[in-house]
Amino acid sequence: MEDKRRILEMVREGVLTPEEALELLSVLEGRDLAGGERPPVEASQVFDPQGFRVQVQAFGASLEVVGVAGLEGLEAEGGGVVLEGGLPVYRVSLGEGRLRVPEGAEVLLLAKGSHVELAGVVLKGRALGANLEGDGLLGLDLALSGGNLEAGLFLRDGEHRLEVRAGNAELRFLPGSDLEVEAQVRLGGLEVAGPWRQVAAPGGRRWSLGEGKAKLRARVAMGNLELEA
Repeated sequence: MEDKRRILEMVREGVLTPEEALELLSVLEGRDLAGGERPPVEASQVFDPQGFRVQVQAFGASLEVVGVAGLEGLEAEGGGVVLEGGLPVYRVSLGEGRLRVPEGAEVLLLAKGSHVELAGVVLKGRALGANLEGDGLLGLDLALSGGNLEAGLFLRDGEHRLEVRAGNAELRFLPGSDLEVEAQVRLGGLEVAGPWRQVAAPGGRRWSLGEGKAKLRARVAMGNLELEA
């Protein structure tokens, strides 16, 4: 009941849109978010990627996505891969799946009610009612609602983003990372550990590792954020 009250308050404050609030309430009430999705097609196919980008959709599933050095295509198990507009799309619903991609590939994720483990890739996309684990992620641009993210990242350049509507995020930055983090938490806690340098900035708090070449903006509306280096 307390969570529902906070969600309604966040709608009034403009932190959540009505649509996002409905989705989050659905997660809290345990509704089936995988219904109506198209069934996956052939269980195992290999594509020669163009630019190393793949769209991944997981609904009520347990999924592992691994970036493999030297791999020249996509290898899928337990789900289906189709080409849509020239982009490979991997789908898995109510089951287990495993996807091997070239190391450093850009993974465009849509996950609902799922557990997803990723390693050696750039993670982008959206997760609702999902728990995500990352190992050696090379980039991040993620919106998370009603779930958790625990990830090790290696960031040295570019701009990165994390938006958490309701949930927890634990980010560990691997040795050699060079970045500046701007962090905001509205309702929850913020913990920072490691050899960070705090940088004065209006409208938020910033911490820097190395020269601060990469930029990460992390915002949590309701939940906890941990930054460790």
